[in-house]
Amino acid sequence: MNWNRSLCEQLSIRTRKSKMISDKFQKNNAGSQNPAGLPNVAEAALQEKLRESEERFRLLTEAAEEGIAIHDKGVIVEANQALSRMFGYELSEMIGMHAEKITHPESRSIASEHLSRESDVPYEGIGVKKDGSTFICSCVGKPFKYKDRMLRAAIFRDNTERKRIEDKLRFEELRFRALAEHSLDIIILMNREGIITYVNPAIERTLGFKAEERINSNGFDLIHPNDLETAAEKFNILATDTNFPVVQGEMRVRDKNGIWHTFETVGSNLIKNNVVETIVINHRDITKHKLAEESLKQSEAQYRLLADHMKDQVWIMDLNLKWTYISPSVEKLWGYTLKELIELPLDKFLTPSSFKTVMTFFSSEMPKGLAAPPTYLLKRLLEFECRCKNGKTLWIESSFSFIRDENGKPLSLLGEGRDITQRKQIEDSLRKSEENFRRSFDDSPLGVRISTLAGETIYANRAILDIYGYDDAEELKDTPLQKRYTPESYAEFQTRKEKRLRGEHGPSEYEISIVRKNGEIRHLYVLRKEIFWNGQKQSQVVYQDITLRRQAENKLNETLENLRQSIKTTIQVLGTASEARDPYTAGHQRRVADLARAIATEMKLPHDKIEAIRMAAAIHDIGKISVPSEILCKPAMLTDLEFCLVKNHPQLSYDIIKDVESPWPLADIVYQHHERVDGSGYPQGLKDANILMEARVLAVADVVEAMMSYRPYRPTLGLEIALSEIENNAGILYDRRVANACLKLFREKAYQIT
Repeated sequence: MNWNRSLCEQLSIRTRKSKMISDKFQKNNAGSQNPAGLPNVAEAALQEKLRESEERFRLLTEAAEEGIAIHDKGVIVEANQALSRMFGYELSEMIGMHAEKITHPESRSIASEHLSRESDVPYEGIGVKKDGSTFICSCVGKPFKYKDRMLRAAIFRDNTERKRIEDKLRFEELRFRALAEHSLDIIILMNREGIITYVNPAIERTLGFKAEERINSNGFDLIHPNDLETAAEKFNILATDTNFPVVQGEMRVRDKNGIWHTFETVGSNLIKNNVVETIVINHRDITKHKLAEESLKQSEAQYRLLADHMKDQVWIMDLNLKWTYISPSVEKLWGYTLKELIELPLDKFLTPSSFKTVMTFFSSEMPKGLAAPPTYLLKRLLEFECRCKNGKTLWIESSFSFIRDENGKPLSLLGEGRDITQRKQIEDSLRKSEENFRRSFDDSPLGVRISTLAGETIYANRAILDIYGYDDAEELKDTPLQKRYTPESYAEFQTRKEKRLRGEHGPSEYEISIVRKNGEIRHLYVLRKEIFWNGQKQSQVVYQDITLRRQAENKLNETLENLRQSIKTTIQVLGTASEARDPYTAGHQRRVADLARAIATEMKLPHDKIEAIRMAAAIHDIGKISVPSEILCKPAMLTDLEFCLVKNHPQLSYDIIKDVESPWPLADIVYQHHERVDGSGYPQGLKDANILMEARVLAVADVVEAMMSYRPYRPTLGLEIALSEIENNAGILYDRRVANACLKLFREKAYQIT
């Protein structure tokens, strides 16, 4: 309150000067009488100075905005207009008023204390206005002596506005601190030298530094080197520009673990006395957002690359059904650019009926999709008719899905469509020809039934009624399907029905067994396809009675089975006859047949091939009946001529059985059982795929059994030597798959030859 003290000193000086002039005037007046009664020049000069001094004093007090009072022991003897306005009194009311009347009781003690002091120490108290209201005022006073009286000059100033501003500043400071302390953003205050003077606790949550670690540190030491120059330029603007600039940008800042975070940064400055005092920096961590944004950009780029090369139409709309992207195939088919589609109202792009369909679709599906979890899919297809730029209309079949952010929140709507105009035209043609179909159905010799996807009969012609033995279509409809089908056929029907109801395609051709009205079972061949019936998709089912054909097939199968049994008996007889010629190899063909069948089963060959291998193995040495028994039973090594006779037995076997009627190639299997995959076998020298698989299996089984059996010219060689022969020559002499299956049988499954 220096202004109060200065003004008070001026008042004291003015009062003392006035007193000095008055005293001097009185002294001169007493000591120098003018006998001639002429005006005393010195006296006049002193009076003029006194008037001037008083005038200046009056002007000073009247012009002052502060309240000025001169009081004698608390009683006001002089006051200016500013004081009367301040307290709400007339000036005349204040003269003679004791100061206690305008002083609040709480402030009277401090006022009395200051009245007793000689010094001009200012103080603050509560003033009381005429209307009883109070206000904060400051006061400074100084005593002076006037005409032998000790008076006191006091200066008052209304501090109400200043206190309001100070309270507001304190509140704003508290609010700023509360906001800063709880902010998720990092808030930094820096001086013009770039030294941090304050940082809020968010720095620890985001970067791992405690706030006190960063106070008085360089505000640039954590900024990425590539961002440092830009950051310095913007800081320089804030440190020098007093027009309250705001700068924005992005920068990378290192955390305590050395990891870089990307921040969205806003900077401003605080000005005091037209000088930048503080720079305020606000960092918002957008690292995750930037990563998600980059990932989204990459995903979008890949998607757009895919979409741009698709034949089907792809487009993206916002959640208000406004176009934001169209693939080149859309522009090519519809003729519109993206800008043209954005400007084109949807009801102008779609035909009236399709616009209504589309709006109904989205008003139903959008709320469900927006409220559903991220895994929700729009499964319904939407068909709509649109107007192309050239005026042509097209039918589009489309599906929709949501494009979501990393939190699963829907951002956009992805549409995928294809041109089904031609299909629609075909469907229309089908609808138009429906009546022709109906007429043709009535006269068809085949049974025809039109049914719903659930199997309910809509139409039945005379032929299907005759097949079932019903009198009319109503009787067919009223008879439960479960009663019309055999149990097996009804179970198959249920499976087909469930697939159709799920939207899956079932078989278009199949066989069923039905129960006629009289209880007779008939077998039908069925052809099913979708048609339009009364403008709706239904199923057309055509029936052909194949009962007689099925009966003929069953009879044929019985005949074939009898033939198989006859062949088996014949082969058994032939095997027995051949072993009778060679007592040392008795049971050899049976054991080979058992082992060959086991190998084929291990290889998971078809049942028909397994049966062929077993049959052929049972007579594979039938040709040896043409070899002299002396050679077969010779206890010594055979001569070359004798061995040639023995090697001829595959040819002899082939000649014996080649004319036997059989569903299997028995003669060829027997003929090739001594061939080897490298071409070193006999009698034809076949190799690899030219050898029947059945013969390759028989070859391995024959070798293993022969090496494990006693022969007149040698003792048994044993299982391990036999398996080593197969293992060492797998892929050379013997088929590798067959060899592996054989080895697995003996070594892992403990197969035994009996």
